Amino acid sequence: MTERPTPRPSDDPAQLSFGMLEGASFLTMESYGSDDAIVLTTVREPPVCGEWSYDDSELEDPRFVADRIDGEDRPTTVAVPVEPIRVAIDAGAPRPALEAPTEPIAPTVAPPVTPESLRRAHESAPGDTAAALMWASHLERRGDARDALAVLEAAEAAGAGRALILCAKASVLGALQRYAEAERQLRDAAGLRAPAAELAIQTGVLACRRARWRDALGPLRSGTADDPHSVTGRYFLGEALNQTDDLRGALEAYEAALAIDPSHWRALKGMGKVLDRLGRSTEAAAYHRRAREAQAR
Repeated sequence: MTERPTPRPSDDPAQLSFGMLEGASFLTMESYGSDDAIVLTTVREPPVCGEWSYDDSELEDPRFVADRIDGEDRPTTVAVPVEPIRVAIDAGAPRPALEAPTEPIAPTVAPPVTPESLRRAHESAPGDTAAALMWASHLERRGDARDALAVLEAAEAAGAGRALILCAKASVLGALQRYAEAERQLRDAAGLRAPAAELAIQTGVLACRRARWRDALGPLRSGTADDPHSVTGRYFLGEALNQTDDLRGALEAYEAALAIDPSHWRALKGMGKVLDRLGRSTEAAAYHRRAREAQAR
């Protein structure tokens, strides 16, 4: 039996990733050891049926697998680009790290929402449903219900989403004590398939406007369950619970409203009233002060 010659890696770094000279029967495989040193393992050069495979169907990172010709355990090495390995061998240094960005990326800061920005947004696009609802809601909360109604009517005429506009009009008409008109707006909105949560909340709001506190509880609980981020629903639920003597529930509802909008002065005032009823006068005074400050803005 002829003794098999011992393979030696080429001295040419360019050959390290591709084995010995063309025509030789061995291939040099590369991998990194624990100290980042290059580890070379000699295997038979492909193609030899059954001795090389490339199958990444069950591996997160594709790996090249080669069978040792002397029957020892086969080595496995992660597939890595050739050029970084050559650099490490030539320079005798660890692989180069990626360069950090030369200039930091400036964070994007959204402009603050102010009454003036809400007004300009609506006036620049009267048919924009969201802009009209936000501006009308601000006007209603500061007590300008007639101006809010005018904004909603202008938006409706400009082609804004009618179902949501009708729901908002019902709220404003209720504030103006025009209850029959408010009910009609809600019926029309239901016919246009307005969101069920919004219809339920506005039905509860209208019941609160009419001091029908117990009638308001069911719709408001249903509406806020479907839309937990409705500050209007949370606030009026707090009002209904306060008026029906569920003080703990009222506090939770007001707190939920303030978690959404910390400057909601009516919810702040509601917190103060409930805390007064619970005998927590010091806390109540703080909320009444915050309510006055928020209302003055």
